[in-house]
Amino acid sequence: MKKLVLAALVGFVLTGCGGGGGSDESKPTPPPVVDVKPVAAQGAINKVNYANKTVEVNGHTYQVERVQYGSNNKLPINEKLSINDLEPNMMVQVSTQAKSGAVVYIEPTMVGMISSISPDRKTFVVNGVTLTFDMNAEFKPLDWVMVSSLPQATADGLGYKVLSVVKIEQDDVDGQYEIEGRLSNLDQNTQTFKLGANTNIYFGDAIIEDNATLTNGQWVEVKGQMINEEFHATEVEVETYDDSDNDHEIEGIVTWVNSDKSQFELNARGRFVVNSQTRFEDGSKVNLVAGELVEVTAVNGIAKEIEFERDFGGETGGWHEFEHEGHVYSVGYDHFMIAGETFYVDAYTEFEDNLKLETLNGVYIDVEGVIIDGKKVAREIEREDD
Repeated sequence: MKKLVLAALVGFVLTGCGGGGGSDESKPTPPPVVDVKPVAAQGAINKVNYANKTVEVNGHTYQVERVQYGSNNKLPINEKLSINDLEPNMMVQVSTQAKSGAVVYIEPTMVGMISSISPDRKTFVVNGVTLTFDMNAEFKPLDWVMVSSLPQATADGLGYKVLSVVKIEQDDVDGQYEIEGRLSNLDQNTQTFKLGANTNIYFGDAIIEDNATLTNGQWVEVKGQMINEEFHATEVEVETYDDSDNDHEIEGIVTWVNSDKSQFELNARGRFVVNSQTRFEDGSKVNLVAGELVEVTAVNGIAKEIEFERDFGGETGGWHEFEHEGHVYSVGYDHFMIAGETFYVDAYTEFEDNLKLETLNGVYIDVEGVIIDGKKVAREIEREDD
């Protein structure tokens, strides 16, 4: 959905001429409609015009100057990539800061080799993950593909809603596998963690970008190789929206909303504040619920504008949130208990009222969160009156 504004009209004065009974006034020419593009946009490609070398993302049309795999500046620019490599529904990031045109960074959720396709061609496996998508006859096992997706609630936890699968040449990505997902089951002794339901990651030899501390719940991008059904990472990067420019528009799935709708989480990797200045398009604050597809423009972590994508059809699974009050007891390194129920904390758990996990024991609290992998994962914890 395109955000359009009317260009400012230049002021003018109509001077009347005396005498005549009829009117010969000319109507003013309507002002041109101008597409105000954000400096950066992140989302799925709506359409590509190969002849004109333009691409539409989040309803904005950009003149493409260069196409690059990945936005990490440490990655080499692959001169083989061009607008011809772009297809609708691919996840990309667009930057307009180049004077000669926009740079389009291809940001797939997975890159790898298809290990199997089901007989009915409704599911396929890449990097140990079984994905649902209608695979046409073009695809076969051992093909290299780029998979673009958005988060989806599944019976196994946080899964993938596949948007597109694009066949690629192995040389285009230097034979490097890639996978994104929510980090869980972190074990520093074995230097392993899990992404999604089934992909085991060994990170002992990996470079951790920005010397980040890995924590359960983070959304991470991992590059490396598949070896004996285990992903051996060469690089791990924690993905957040903390460094997004103020004029950055992000498309994604709402993965949690607190009870008063003053905060929400997008794509399981970043949180935004909603206040009285937040504008809503094609919906209202009431529609801000987990599972909705939205476009968010934020300034310093505050949602300046939230636009609802009503045509998504609610295909992101059944999202389950919870809220519970009670006295805390039996606090562990990543969990606590209230009245016999276990609640977990992760990288995105926010503690209010100067609370910390290690000081929760005996405190009466209100906890809000989301159910992931059958576990109640806290998103917001605050002190309540007993």
